[in-house]
Amino acid sequence: MGSRNGKILFALVGVCLLVGAGYVVAAALGPDETTTEARPQVDGAVLAHAHLMVRAVDPANPRLNGRVYEIDGGKARRRSGDLACERVYFAGGRGICMGVAPSGVDYRAQIFDSQLRPVHEFALTGFPSRARVSSDGRYGATTVFVSGDSYLQAPSAFSTRTVIVDLRSGERVGQLEQFDVTKDGKPFDAVDFNFWGVTFVPGDSSRYYATLGTGGSHYLVEGDIAARSMRVLRDGVECPSLSPDGEQIVFKSRVAGSERWRLRVLDVETLADHAVAETRSVDDQVEWLDNETLVYSYEDDLYTVPADGSGEPQLLVRDASSPVRLDRGI
Repeated sequence: MGSRNGKILFALVGVCLLVGAGYVVAAALGPDETTTEARPQVDGAVLAHAHLMVRAVDPANPRLNGRVYEIDGGKARRRSGDLACERVYFAGGRGICMGVAPSGVDYRAQIFDSQLRPVHEFALTGFPSRARVSSDGRYGATTVFVSGDSYLQAPSAFSTRTVIVDLRSGERVGQLEQFDVTKDGKPFDAVDFNFWGVTFVPGDSSRYYATLGTGGSHYLVEGDIAARSMRVLRDGVECPSLSPDGEQIVFKSRVAGSERWRLRVLDVETLADHAVAETRSVDDQVEWLDNETLVYSYEDDLYTVPADGSGEPQLLVRDASSPVRLDRGI
């Protein structure tokens, strides 16, 4: 599949405009203007057991890199003086920080350790979109928006690149667009393949789920890094995120005929799903606080909602995004 340059033309006009704005912002930044000193504001509704890593957001300029903070016991504290990201994720003693490079015009990813010290770095080919790390810290996944694929129908259109990285060596393992895919037991291939929203299976770092976009469909795929393969499970799933016990997946479900999404949760065994109580359009790869509670970005703040469809959204942290559930004692 090396000839597959496939990236799907996003009908997500709003997303493209947002990403395009990100490129403009980055292009206008100078070397000393890439990072905000904004600080997350913990709201009184914070759950007592919430223990998170977040990226601070400056509401006046949310595309600036944000410092990394730890939220614990209802308080926010800065874990590192230098680490600043557009997207961050951490698990198993390793993390990925994606953001604007010091040049102000390029993008980079830093791999960091449990003390938030960068240990590897590599260039990104486009605007940071998604980041995930396997539970044992062995693998990481980065997704970026890129432009210029020859089949795209408009100069302003964007496609994706999703790369798996060995977080111990810092070496690239592979690009999902180059992995084999099957659907209904048969080889499946198209020039417009795009992948995003990788989520790793707890306890098995080689296995993952992701979204495959092609021909207007958004398929949930199950993949294996060692086998460099994926299989299609069902349609209508974007930005999947596995629960800590690996039994449920929260995802974005596109509202038909619109550029809006609803959050839904599916059972991994049956693939049946249900809506959660959040009715706003959330464009994020949702995180789990625990096996019963979701946490996600909406505009410049973080909210929680029960995964079973009950309750209602609660404000968790203001001026923060990219939430990461943390284990105690990191």
